[in-house]
Amino acid sequence: MMTDDDKIQSVLGLDVSCDSVTLFDSLTGHPLTIGNTRDALHSALQAYGGRTDILAVCEATGGYEDQVLAVLMALGISAHRADAAKVKAYIRSFGKRAKTDAIDARWLAQYGLDRSQTLVRWQPPQASQSQVRLLSARRTDLVAMRVQEKNRLKAPRSAMIAADIEDHIAELDRRIALIEAQIETLIRDDTGLRRREKALRSVPGIGATIAALLIAAMPELGSINRRQAASLAGCAPHPRDSGKLNGYRAVCGGRRHLRPALFIAALTAIRGDNPLATAYKAFLSAGKPKRLALGAIMRKIITIANARIRDAQAAPDN
Repeated sequence: MMTDDDKIQSVLGLDVSCDSVTLFDSLTGHPLTIGNTRDALHSALQAYGGRTDILAVCEATGGYEDQVLAVLMALGISAHRADAAKVKAYIRSFGKRAKTDAIDARWLAQYGLDRSQTLVRWQPPQASQSQVRLLSARRTDLVAMRVQEKNRLKAPRSAMIAADIEDHIAELDRRIALIEAQIETLIRDDTGLRRREKALRSVPGIGATIAALLIAAMPELGSINRRQAASLAGCAPHPRDSGKLNGYRAVCGGRRHLRPALFIAALTAIRGDNPLATAYKAFLSAGKPKRLALGAIMRKIITIANARIRDAQAAPDN
């Protein structure tokens, strides 16, 4: 975040697509469309290089923004990668619905101007961390494909189709195992990731696969508080109170793709002999439904993981 002494004078709104980037400079008020290539971006942005009174804002676009962020970092331009849902809610708060690349770039610049003091500046992930994240995402995709194929195999309607599905499942098994080996190698060869994995695997219910997923998807663990960790993992119940109404506190938001993994971790933990299993039994004895008790164990797992990574990072190197 910015300090009070760092005043942003202008913001570059960058609407990114596969082939082009629309740039809007809040100072000049003029949009410019450029190619989404390193050379084109460098040529268009080099005039802003090294300035501390400028901020660039773009949305997460599934990877198309990577080139833009790399060029901004190389030129010394502070950047924020915005959550598209937050930007959309910001625009709708003004009652606006018109949408073009130039309009979106203008809104990104306005969003940056209004919130520059609180927007977290983008930092490139470490190479190993980035590779683990990409491999973990690919593994998730392959596992989903395998589940689909196994469901199809239950009623293939043809011996030929069944044989083809079985071959595909075997191939998916091979590729998943290969990716898991690559992730294991990356973690083993990186001191920081190895330390995080060791801390994670000390938590009941967390094994190699879930530890790798948390390393990939929650690099913030160890640097945030327990409430933030639970919220980020999508395990925090949010209040819905108004006046005399005490509404039902529902779990929502966060990185929802982590919930299934934490659910599996909770199921594993409660079957063992550990404090989490004891806590689960206490919840049931107090009359809590199993679903709510498991949700509480999921929260405990992620908050314990956060604390242990924090302690591991603070410990001196051996």
